[in-house]
Formats: sequence, structure tokens, C-alpha cells
Amino acid sequence: MNLGDQLRETLGEEADMQYATPPDVDRLIIGGRQRRRHRNLVRAGGTALALVLIGAGAYAVLQTNPAAEIPIVDTPKAPPVLPEDPGASTLEPGTYRVLVGAGADGAAIEADLTFEGRAWHAGNFPRLNEGRNGGFGVYRAYALAAGSGCLGDESTVDAATTPEALAQQLAELPGSTVVQPVTSTGVLGRDALHLRVRIPQECPLNEYYRVAETPRGSRGISFHAASPQPTVVMDFWVMEEAGVPVVLDAWYEVGASKVLLDGVAQATEATRFVAP
Repeated sequence: MNLGDQLRETLGEEADMQYATPPDVDRLIIGGRQRRRHRNLVRAGGTALALVLIGAGAYAVLQTNPAAEIPIVDTPKAPPVLPEDPGASTLEPGTYRVLVGAGADGAAIEADLTFEGRAWHAGNFPRLNEGRNGGFGVYRAYALAAGSGCLGDESTVDAATTPEALAQQLAELPGSTVVQPVTSTGVLGRDALHLRVRIPQECPLNEYYRVAETPRGSRGISFHAASPQPTVVMDFWVMEEAGVPVVLDAWYEVGASKVLLDGVAQATEATRFVAP
């Protein structure tokens, strides 16, 4: 039982405990008619007086300032759009808006992302660098990695159209190992399916591992200059938004510091879908 049900039950019990004396119906009817006549007279007089005052006030405003207009209330400005540059530029702390994809009705799905600290970098998806790398993203996938998973291998598969099927596809990404299988959970106030995988970084240095293709471009997770690159641990939450499956992910390189892990977790949890 939720709080609303408890309140309703309590109020119902209090009402049952109270006893009211039976009313004098005839007296109430006569009194009601008298009050209604009086109320109608007062209302008519009040309406006439209000019309006179409104007219006089409007005339006074026009006389003192003929150009006077009804003031316009400012609406909150939308956050700036997250830059889509290659990712070398530092991302200033704050809130940014991103395109997630299109809903079942074709309308845009957007989300606001909030960052703290100055180690975040812009790009297709935000990346945090604290010695090692990590990041997160929210998107509607329309294709997933196939073949080797590296960018140079153009093989992809169409993304599934239900959260359940899409989560299963993510559990089968090329070269990945499932650490936590698909499980029902909740995230951002929505029902979701969660899984965690490990992805070894075996792509050539001039390429990167591409998880998915999205409206913001390829979802890549290889950024380290070392060879071989550190293995990546990646969490996926798949949920339904506007009638389509949407992915929220978070990743980090094995060996990342607690500062990096906390930064990625904070930004991921701060993600908010924009109401249409």
C-alpha cells in the first residue's frame, strides 16, 4: 500500500467514526433560497464595479504609456548542445543537451547531461580522462558491432526493436565476455534491463572498437595510446522511451582510479530525458 492509499484509508476511518445530527431539510431549503437571491444581487453589483475599474485602469495605462504591452514572462533557456568535435577539447562543467534519437512517432528524443570537474572531453559521446579513460552515453542504436567490432571492419547488424532483444544483442558483442547477465532493474525512473561485459581492446591503434551506430555517430570506446590497450568494462541499461528501445551505457578501462569511476557514475546518474 502506498502513501496515498494509506491517507485515503485513514480519512475514511475518521469519517466513519464521526456522527452528524440529521439536518432540518425544510429549513435548509428556505435558507438556501434566501442566500442565493442575496448572492446574485451582490455578484451583479460586483461585476459592474469590476468592469468600471478595469476600464478606468486600462484607460489610465494607455494615457500614461500608449506603447504599454502585456509583459512576457521569460521561459528557461535550453542548455547548450553537447559539441560533436573529435573529443580533444575540454568540456566545461555544466549541463548539455544531446539528441538521443527519434521516437516511434518520429519526434526527437533528447536528454540533458550534467558534468562536474574539468577532466571531461567533448566528442560524439563524453569521455573522462583521469590517467585512464571512461565515459558514458545515451542513444538509440540503429546498428551494432559485428565481425571484429573494430571500425575498420565495416560489418554491423541491425539493432533489435525491443529492449529484450536489444539487450541480448549487446550481450553478444564481438570479443566480449558477459560479467553480469541481463537482469531486470530500474534506472532514471524507468524499468530497464541491465548487463555488464568486458571487451578486450585488440583493434589497431589507428582504429577503435565500435559498439554501435547512433544518431550522433559511432559509439567508440578505444582511446588509450598504449599497445595493447586496456580491457574495457561496460555497463548497459536498455529501456523503452517514446515507444522505442534506448540505451544508457557507462564504461571504464580496467585499472581506472576511484576518481574516474566516481566521475562516470555521477554523470551517468545525472542523465535526464527531456519532456516533449
